[in-house]
Amino acid sequence: MKKFFSFVAVALTLLILSNTASAQQKFGHVNIEHIVSIFPDINKADSILQKFKKDSLDNALPFYINEYKRKDSIAKLPSTPQAIKQTAQQEAATYLQYIQNWDPFVQSEMQRKQAEVLNPYFTKAFELISTVAKENGYTWVFKQDALLVAPPGDDLLPLVAKKLGVKLDAQTGAKN
Repeated sequence: MKKFFSFVAVALTLLILSNTASAQQKFGHVNIEHIVSIFPDINKADSILQKFKKDSLDNALPFYINEYKRKDSIAKLPSTPQAIKQTAQQEAATYLQYIQNWDPFVQSEMQRKQAEVLNPYFTKAFELISTVAKENGYTWVFKQDALLVAPPGDDLLPLVAKKLGVKLDAQTGAKN
């Protein structure tokens, strides 16, 4: 009899704990890119990326084209010594390779620079999301576009924006 009551007490305790634990589950979702886009100083990052593209990438292509033409014309001159002709041909081929692979090169350089410039913002966004989730009792926060089916939850964007001191348009969620 004593064993039976002990078993019932343990079972009831486990049942109560499991109900309590499941009742405390609070789900939320957030779009991390949207969080980053509302940072007050995100325009600084955009300016850095535009300046990098303009100064480092846009000005380099004309340089490579001019160098290719110059080296190619040196290699084609009949009066050019053979050793210089060979060096000029090799350098022209290198510049031609840069020119032919320009678009993928620009894309990879822009992605590299974006990661360098935006990683601190994403790190801060993750920290803010964790802080807001903890302060508001969220046990699970999902990336908004990562799940096809998820339990109903709250969008944490307004809470994170409030924490940042940013006012959002009520209908669009855009920064005012």
